[in-house]
Order: sequence, then C-alpha cells, then structure tokens
Amino acid sequence: MALRLEPFTRGELEKIHGATVRVLEGTGVRVLEPEAARLLALAGASFDPATEVAKIPESVLRECLARVPRTFRLYGRGPRNVLAFGEGHTYLSSMGTAVNVEDLDGEIRPSTLKDVENFYRLTDALPHLDHASWVVWPRDVPEDIAHIYEMFLGFRHTTKPIDGYSWGRQFAQDTIDMGAIVAGGMDALAARPLLLGFANPVSPLTLAKETTEGLILYARHGQPTTIPPECMAGGTSPATLAGLLVQQNAEVLAGIAVAQCARSGAPVLYGSASTVMDMRTGRLALGAPEAGLLMLGTAQIARFYGIPSRGTGGNTEAITTDFQAGAETLHTLLLAALAGFDFIYDAAGSLESSLTAGYTKLIVDHEVCGEVKRIVSGIDASDDALAVDVIEAAGHKGGYLGHPHTLRSFKREHFLPTLFRRASRTGIEGRAEVSLWGKARARVEEILREHVVDPALEPQVEAQLLEFVKSAHRRMGAPRQVAV
Repeated sequence: MALRLEPFTRGELEKIHGATVRVLEGTGVRVLEPEAARLLALAGASFDPATEVAKIPESVLRECLARVPRTFRLYGRGPRNVLAFGEGHTYLSSMGTAVNVEDLDGEIRPSTLKDVENFYRLTDALPHLDHASWVVWPRDVPEDIAHIYEMFLGFRHTTKPIDGYSWGRQFAQDTIDMGAIVAGGMDALAARPLLLGFANPVSPLTLAKETTEGLILYARHGQPTTIPPECMAGGTSPATLAGLLVQQNAEVLAGIAVAQCARSGAPVLYGSASTVMDMRTGRLALGAPEAGLLMLGTAQIARFYGIPSRGTGGNTEAITTDFQAGAETLHTLLLAALAGFDFIYDAAGSLESSLTAGYTKLIVDHEVCGEVKRIVSGIDASDDALAVDVIEAAGHKGGYLGHPHTLRSFKREHFLPTLFRRASRTGIEGRAEVSLWGKARARVEEILREHVVDPALEPQVEAQLLEFVKSAHRRMGAPRQVAV
C-alpha cells in the first residue's frame, strides 16, 4: 500500500472550501481574457468589465467541478508510454524551462538547442522519469519560434509524453497543430492526447490573458492542462500556509471553471508550484521546507474535490550540485511523493530555483527518484511477504541468501542504487575511487553516445514537422531555419 501524508482533517478541508467560496463570491478573480469572462458570465458568474473581476457563485463552481473527469490519460509517442492520471499512480517528470545549464565541466552558460536535444535523450533513457518536460529553453533561436523547436525535438528524441504548454493562442495552436501531425489528425489527437498544457494563474487572483487563451484552446481540443499557481507566501499571497492554500484554491478552481465552460469534461490537473518568499531577499524559495508542506496540503485538497493533481518537488536554491542541492531536492521531492500527487514536476535536474538545469544533477536526481518511488510504495504485508513458511524452514541456524524466496523477492523489495556507493572504505583500497559526480558525468556521456530512441520518429512525420518549422519561420518573419 502506498504511503501518504495528509495534514488536514475532513473538517479543516471543509473550512478551506468555505473560505475559498467566500473569496470567489466576494472578492472574485480578475479575468483578463474576454472569451473566458464571457463563458463564466454565461454559466452564471457576474463579471464587471470596468474592474475585469468575475465573481463565481458556489452553485456555478459545483456544477463545473462535477464535469471534471476523475481519470484521464496522457500518451507518449511510444505505445508503452501512457500516464493514467487519477488511477493511483505517481508519475515523475524532469524540470522545466531553465534558461541556463550547468555543463559537464561545471560551467554555467545559456541553454541552446543542443541542450534541448540532449536533455530529451537523457530523459528518454532514464526509467524513473515517466514524462519528458521542456528541461531548458533554447536561447540561440528567436524567442517567438523557440516553442516550435522544443516540440520538434521532443517528438524526435523521446517516446515519453511531453509538454505542450499553452502560453497564448498562437503558441497553443502551434503545439496542437504539431501534435496532430504526430497523432495522425486532430480527431486522433483528441482521442489520444499527446500534449500537457500549463495555465498558470498570476497571483493574487488573476487569470492572465495569454495562459487563459491557451487553457481554452487546449480544453476545446481535448488536451489536458495543469493549472498551477505559484503563490509566494508573504509576497503574492498571505504569509500563512493555510491562507496561501485558500487563495491558491480560488485561483485553481477559477481556472477549472473556465476549462469546463469551454468544454464540459475537459481534462485538468489541480496544480501548484507555490512556496514561501524569502523575507530577506524577496526571492521565491522553491527548496524551502514549507514548499513540501504546501504540497501535502495541495494534494489533499485536490482529492477533496476528486480531481487528479500535479505538484512540484526536487527543487533547490543551490547554484551548483552540492550538499544543499541534495538536501533540498530530497525533502521537496519526498514530501511531494508522500502527498499522493498523480504527477510531480521538477523531479530531476533543477538548480537555482529552476533557472538552471544541471546535466549531472539530472542523473543524480534520477537516483533519488528511484529511492523516493521505493519509499512511497510502502511495505507489502501479503502472506508471501510475511514469509512464515520461509522462517520456519530456516529455523535457528539456517540462512536465507540462497533461498528461492530471497531470489524471488529481493529485486522487488530492495532498491539497488547504480550511483550511490554502498561499499566500505576497505572495499575500495587499491582502486581509484570515482566520485559521485564523476560517475554521473560518465553516465551522461554514455547515454548521449549510445542511447537510441525506440521507436524512431517516422520519416514522413518528421518531414511534416520540419515543414511546419519552415512555415512558422515564414509566418513569423523569423531568421532562416536553424539546423536541427
């Protein structure tokens, strides 16, 4: 049975819901996208054009929540890569959209298209990562064309599900059009969604124009969207964690209402990337212990509504892969996993509050992901696992090492690290000891040298995607196509 931590009683969850209703009915939410405001008004919300504030009655909220699918699936290009949200699984993804990389020599530099390709290939090869995010944002191509290269390289270099993103109508439409090329048409894409959109509210209590445009478009095309506010306790939300969760809940539920008004039954993930603001610097503190506590609360609130959920874990403020990075990565990821999220973003590769992605950090974090998955899987107490017959057979002087039960059970029950050392000091005497970072670097080099993406992107599909890249350049008046 999976382990789970829940900070709230049922009564406290009801109080959070009641407080959220007060906020949505009284203060309301700014809605900066006209179509979203129109949809909410048609559903029964009030909208004041002068203030751009929508006030959502509880009756409208409950009707929208009743339409949210309790389960849905996100597909990868490969036939085996399917994420079944709402069915009791916890899936892990790499970090997203860093603008710098820590390279294999430990140098920090702007991220490039080659880094985009490399991180997709690394993620494709790492079994504890279930989803391939846009780990880095390429800074060697024009900003308004970068998302198209991200999509193309994602489809080419991984078979796992990828991000689609939904930052504005054109951005979202481009990703949907490219997804349809891979899926075999718009109807096929709607039947087997390939894209996961992101519609981040802007705290406090604002649905921005661009992300809400994308949310509506993704909903109408049957592509799932996560709605993750990034509230900062003490900065863009109340300083108290419970107060933050009330405001965050209002922001998420307002986004869900828009999605359901756009298309009843639109798949959504109740999301969060919230944490505290460091009061000394004013910076977002993604590696703070309170971030993990907020993830525990967020996942439980999502279950209160019966909605699949997305959290964040594996974050750190450390600027290089050091002890601080390891400590913050572990506690934020472990608490997010114990929270019981369906999907955890940022699980591997993050440095400097996700501004930087580290090559060796991704590999070391992948080892941590395996440990965390083992921890939250809990302890099997079946008759076979209790092993009474085995104990009786061994008696007082017997051994277990060669017993068939041991051979049958240990690979399932015991996590075996591939990077972390378990040998004693005497076990390495006379041999050159390779550091953890040396082993991680060697693993990066091995994957980039030897890993083959299987199945490969079909040649005719790749040709259509390349033609889409060229047409996007022509449409946007961007410089000539970059070689990929």
